[in-house]
Amino acid sequence: MASGVISHKWLMRIAFVITCLVILFLQLLPLETTPRRWAGPDLLIVLTVAWAGRQPKYTPPIVVALVFLLADLLLMRPPGMLAAVMVIAVEVQRHRAPSQRAATFLAEWAYAAALMVAIALAYRVGLTLFFVERASLGLTLMQVIMNVMIYPFIVLLSAGIFGVRRSAVRDTGMGATA
Repeated sequence: MASGVISHKWLMRIAFVITCLVILFLQLLPLETTPRRWAGPDLLIVLTVAWAGRQPKYTPPIVVALVFLLADLLLMRPPGMLAAVMVIAVEVQRHRAPSQRAATFLAEWAYAAALMVAIALAYRVGLTLFFVERASLGLTLMQVIMNVMIYPFIVLLSAGIFGVRRSAVRDTGMGATA
């Protein structure tokens, strides 16, 4: 029984990584040749926040760090900046997850929205401290709003396709090393 739980956990971690790699691949495709004047959602952030809030054992910090470091390198962002912010956000989600088990979806959504705002703010502050050029405030706000709006759809798809649901009260094994 224990080996089945461990293998399922690792299978879901691999599914998370593969899903993130597919999202990265789609972001790198040259589908549009002119610059856009609007910002779409950052699906990597939304997916990671959703999975970390619902099943923290599927998103260990080292996996999140490696995925976002790869994303930073491929998308030509400052290496490690968003990765560090996301590791902190995942750890905040991990420690908050036990108290979220009995919460309604609206409470979960509000907490995820606050966390995504904090991620954007921390990333902008980090870019400012290191004198790195950043997007306009309007585009950043637009992306955060899009992230918040698409969160329920990502949760629905994650639950429908991968079976990522909120952990039950009896599930207490949220160790980051197992």
